Amino acid sequence: MIGIIILNYSSYEDSIVLVKALQKQTIVEQLQIVVVDNASPNNSFEKLKPLEETYKNVVVLQTGDNLGYARGNNYGLQFLQEHNPPEYVAILNNDVVLPNDCFEALIKKYKILDKPAIIAPKQLDINNNELLPYPLNSFLDDCLSLFFATKLFHKYRALKYKDTTGLGAMKVDLIPGSFMFSGFETFKSIGFFYPNTFLFVEERFIAVKAKQKGLANYILLNETYVHAHSKTINTVYSQVSKYRLLYDGWLEFTKECRSFGTFKAALLKPLMRLSLLEMRLVYFVKGLLS
Repeated sequence: MIGIIILNYSSYEDSIVLVKALQKQTIVEQLQIVVVDNASPNNSFEKLKPLEETYKNVVVLQTGDNLGYARGNNYGLQFLQEHNPPEYVAILNNDVVLPNDCFEALIKKYKILDKPAIIAPKQLDINNNELLPYPLNSFLDDCLSLFFATKLFHKYRALKYKDTTGLGAMKVDLIPGSFMFSGFETFKSIGFFYPNTFLFVEERFIAVKAKQKGLANYILLNETYVHAHSKTINTVYSQVSKYRLLYDGWLEFTKECRSFGTFKAALLKPLMRLSLLEMRLVYFVKGLLS
């Protein structure tokens, strides 16, 4: 059995399209789909609930509050834990497009990789361009990524895809949160998602926890999926608001997972305030020139 968590916030149309598409998977009889509506302010839950009648492998839940990405997904994972825990679990953004044999391929690969924690296919954008993976940022990388002039250097840290296993897979630090696949008990052993972030940075905590457990994350080089990157987020949060949430996640990660974390977080805070001021100024000037 594969448990699939789809977190919904306002974009119920995308969730319905994805649930319908999942019915075409080659091993659809093994799927248990849990759609979690994260207390959407529109009528998402009422629109999604009929999916339970249409598809017998679907359950629609609603949280009492907007819990954010990590706790919202944990809400669905806890439901699976309490109701016949599956062998595998997948976390999906509702704006992804998957090949019909995706989960069949993932299971085969998961069984032969060396101590896998989280795996995923290569991520493509809506124009089918490959989105390259990045290593886990150092504290210095975080500092350099704050400002327009210095963040250009960060782009050069992108990793080229290469088979590091001999099995058509690349060992990586970070798996994008848009699509994560794991053994359920393995994911449970690393604590599911770290709960004290709202949006972004969750994959960093997973990278650290997996390493502590002696596990590894992998991207499958012969499998792909399409992600309409930040499609939902962009309709809810402004660019500056998104970066504020990102920086909050960086601070939490710095305090929890870096040596001398409290001291380093104190150094980051004023730099982040300057970064947000710079960002507002840049977008203001762009608006004047457009």
